[in-house]
Amino acid sequence: MTQHGHPKHDPAHAKHDSAHAKHGPAHPHEAPLHRQTLISACVFLFAGFLAWQGVRESGTWLHIRTGERIVAEGAVPAVETFSYSAAGRDWTTNSWLGDVLFSKVHASKPYEGLRALKALAAALAFALLLPINHGHPLMAGVVLCLGAAACWPQLTELPGIFDLLFLASFLRLLRARPRFSWSLAWAAPLAAAWANLSGTAALIGVWLVGLKVIRAAGRTDHKDLWRYVAVLGLTVLGLLANPHGWNILPFLSHTAFGPEPSWTVDMGLTFYTVFAAAGAWAAWVCLQSEFFLSLTTASLLGLSLLFPGLRAVAVLACCPTISLALGHFVSRKDVTVSRAVRWAVVPLLLLGWHWRFVHVPYAHASGYGALDLEGAVQYLKAQDIRGKMFNDPSVGDYLAGAGRPVFVDSRKGLYDEDTVRDAQEWPGRWKSLVDQVYRFDYAVIRNSRAAYPARVLDEDPDWRLAYADDLALVYLRRSGANAWLVAGSAKPLLHPNRLWPDSVDPLLKSPRQVPRVLDELDRWIVQCPDSAQALLWKAYVLDKLNLSEKAERVLALALGRERLRRDAELSALAGFVLEARKQKGSAYDAYWRSVRLARGFRDRVLEAVVLRRLGALHREWGHDTLASELEARADQLGPK
Repeated sequence: MTQHGHPKHDPAHAKHDSAHAKHGPAHPHEAPLHRQTLISACVFLFAGFLAWQGVRESGTWLHIRTGERIVAEGAVPAVETFSYSAAGRDWTTNSWLGDVLFSKVHASKPYEGLRALKALAAALAFALLLPINHGHPLMAGVVLCLGAAACWPQLTELPGIFDLLFLASFLRLLRARPRFSWSLAWAAPLAAAWANLSGTAALIGVWLVGLKVIRAAGRTDHKDLWRYVAVLGLTVLGLLANPHGWNILPFLSHTAFGPEPSWTVDMGLTFYTVFAAAGAWAAWVCLQSEFFLSLTTASLLGLSLLFPGLRAVAVLACCPTISLALGHFVSRKDVTVSRAVRWAVVPLLLLGWHWRFVHVPYAHASGYGALDLEGAVQYLKAQDIRGKMFNDPSVGDYLAGAGRPVFVDSRKGLYDEDTVRDAQEWPGRWKSLVDQVYRFDYAVIRNSRAAYPARVLDEDPDWRLAYADDLALVYLRRSGANAWLVAGSAKPLLHPNRLWPDSVDPLLKSPRQVPRVLDELDRWIVQCPDSAQALLWKAYVLDKLNLSEKAERVLALALGRERLRRDAELSALAGFVLEARKQKGSAYDAYWRSVRLARGFRDRVLEAVVLRRLGALHREWGHDTLASELEARADQLGPK
């Protein structure tokens, strides 16, 4: 090994190296992609499959809707039209071309088309970086696969997915040649495409070219330095080749490059934390030999601390730096079949982990193509519901994508602080919001049963629950624009917005109320035939009426619903019904599945409620110590 840890001269590579020296060689650590075709293909497939089986974001609906608007109007929007509470305010998109692309792909092939586009962009990004460390292709491949696994929270159907691909392209382009070449001018069209597809993150490309100029200032003559500066100027012009020009810069203040995921996998030390530490170490180790790559890694890691939406970009930048740093301590080894097979174990284990702990519980739980409010939207259309709608922030993106003027959605910087506060704290402000401020005619809210925010609507005599399914609730105001639908209607006996069905127990003690309860259950099931909650409630009621055989059939149908296995509240409800049937082992498993999902989605209220039921089960079994630990954990999460 040399002083810097690079391998000594290998005669087998002499011919290749001399040819590169003659024609303006690539960086001495970088080899053409065909040198590691098999490993590159494996990295491509791994990252692509990981992204394909990843999770979703509800913001995708807003980008699709914006793209449709741009196509229809032939211009980038200048004012807000999706939200009535912010209508007429200045608003535009900094990813107009990405929005148009998303709308076209979604119209051509809903859901699967954008999943494929996302997977392709992620796969290309990681595969492009493999040749940077051609001396240790197996090690570089392992690091890239680990990096893809660390990026999975942001491998979503958002224009930010293109940031990974453009970053990889810039790294390959700018690092490839140690001496000046006008091929670096390709940075300008890359920056232009980046600025129009993804927006503000294209500033990263300008920064990388700037780092190249800084490096060149200490190593080249004045003639080459001015050429590097000229390339920087062209890159800036490429950045400005977007509809906003310099006005793209203010997006930094409120977009933060992308959303921070609203869920996580409960596993303590995250992959991002590990990569951040390893990347910082690698940047220090490689600072002298890899100044450009080290500074790129360090700067993007710093930005990712300020802007969580850049974490995936920072991890991707870390991958080649980490593999090169490890190369200082590992001797070069040829790629053999046995080594390749051993190497393949790592990505296979990662895929298995991702499938078990990410894809199965989270991939269809929320976001584009997963949080399906189609039932509620169809009800609004079928009943011709009109007027001013209240919606909580969690469902705003989907409703805006469905063409409903919303109260709020997830867009940062669009709404004033009072509106955002009203939307986030609406259960405590409901009376003043309805009577004095907004005068809502109907409400569409998430069916969040554990926290029971809909209590204020249930207790308000001017509102009636008109529709309920596993995901959404629709309330109509009796004195509003849709009063004719609920005028004279009796208050429902059932409360689908409650977590446990034991609220019907007092009703079942009255023979006169039992037929009404069964009738409401049947109407609920007919109205929402895909609802797992309605079936679980009916199974519970039939058991209470000593109709166990019928209850068994209904319960089996409910437990077969796919949604039940990825919905924390439905899993808890299934556990409650099973516990009531004395099937406490199955109930225990369902409760723990609910706890894991609740932790992933940071639902502290639900986690606390279910932990207390688990504690009660352990007390029945005589496990007082474990029960006390679970109850203490529940007390830490929230009050009883």
